[in-house]
Amino acid sequence: MPKKKLLLTHCGHSEVPLIIAAKNLGWHVITTIGKFKSVGNFFADENFVGDFHDKDFIYTLAKDLKVEAIVSGCEDAAYLSAAYACEKLNLPGHDSYENAKIIHNKKLFRDIMRELDLPTPKFTICKKLEEIQRIRNEIRFPLIVKPTDLNSGTGCTICHNANDLNVAFINAAQVTKYPEIIFEEYIQGTNHAANVFFQDQKVVHYFFDNEQYYKNPYLVAGASSPSNLMHYTMEQVCSYLEKIADKLKLVDGMFHVQFIVDSQSTPYLIDPCRRIPGGLYILFAQYASGFNVAENVIRFETGEHTLNFSDKTYRKIVAREYIMADKSGIIKNIDIDNSVAEKIFDRFIWAKEGDEIKNPLTYKAGILFMEFENFHEMKDILTNFYEKVRIEIN
Repeated sequence: MPKKKLLLTHCGHSEVPLIIAAKNLGWHVITTIGKFKSVGNFFADENFVGDFHDKDFIYTLAKDLKVEAIVSGCEDAAYLSAAYACEKLNLPGHDSYENAKIIHNKKLFRDIMRELDLPTPKFTICKKLEEIQRIRNEIRFPLIVKPTDLNSGTGCTICHNANDLNVAFINAAQVTKYPEIIFEEYIQGTNHAANVFFQDQKVVHYFFDNEQYYKNPYLVAGASSPSNLMHYTMEQVCSYLEKIADKLKLVDGMFHVQFIVDSQSTPYLIDPCRRIPGGLYILFAQYASGFNVAENVIRFETGEHTLNFSDKTYRKIVAREYIMADKSGIIKNIDIDNSVAEKIFDRFIWAKEGDEIKNPLTYKAGILFMEFENFHEMKDILTNFYEKVRIEIN
């Protein structure tokens, strides 16, 4: 009997756990491919050339192949295309296309937060350079300027005074296809993420972490678990997410959000998504908690509404850190201190000698997974991590 067909929108290294989980569940996995094959494409059963950003391409491909399910890859556009195609083909596992756009647009998401009276940074929208003058009276400094549609800190700038505003607007406008630029109150605090699963708009599983940053203050360089959050704060975040899920009638499945906790222990939800996070995050969450995130993403996005808790649930002290550089140049070597090397239990390194680093603020050479015996040991390793793990440059 032929296997049921599943289309995975986008396919890089972060999607590999999804492909393996889907195949283990008996699916025939089809992926999209750009100009060049990525590592994920080699794990799939079939590849088709096309741009996952093009929602009509995904819809047409899914219709022509007569797939029984579509699963989103690790990009906002990958989820939007999946939601669009599923809606048109009446396939399960994704929010309506309109709700998908709300979740993955910073301005629309903050509008929902305001409507629900949930903590959110003060913000305003600016469409033209000429409008910037009014910003000075609407939001106090420091503030952060960002596009409405991008993640990983692309196009973001922190402004400490009015002199920074024009350059910040231009910086954001150059990298977005939308005319709306957010000028937002800069919340100072600790950075975290929550990865939850909804059933009937209720959180039935949750995982929290602490986030670390390196040279780029907008790009997550690492995450560790368990988090140092108070249980009360985690309950607050879950209650906020349930209110959002109820308001939008979100479908069962995974929801991921980055948030900041201020000095008063108030969590501010910043960047949400319904697709898997990058950097093999779902493996990190599984290593730390024992909960198979990839398998359950597949189950929900293919229309199965039951979580699988068959894996033994446990708590380990685990960190996932990117290997990053502090300057541009040609890679000579990656040097990992013994104090770090002995804690590594898994790794994925794609950089090699001779590769060129053009922008050290965004370049990633690989990912390290480390396990620790206690919190003191983890803090000792993660403090000045990039003095212990260095990319040597020619």
